[in-house]
Amino acid sequence: MIQIGIPELLIVILITLFSVKPENIQSYIKTFYKYILHFQNFFSTAKDDLEKELNIDGLKQDIHNEKRLKELDKDV
Repeated sequence: MIQIGIPELLIVILITLFSVKPENIQSYIKTFYKYILHFQNFFSTAKDDLEKELNIDGLKQDIHNEKRLKELDKDV
């Protein structure tokens, strides 16, 4: 898997800034920001869909109930 750290990311940003005309920087930033928002929305929607499909809330409730039962068994 590709691992990109902060230094590599800064180098890419600097190369991009020096290779783009100053007039176009604002439009590139807006486009980049739109893509970031699009990806964020996509992953958020995917997460919500998976949680709904896998019934995560029900599983969390079951785990909580089992922990409570174990605590009650210890007390008795």
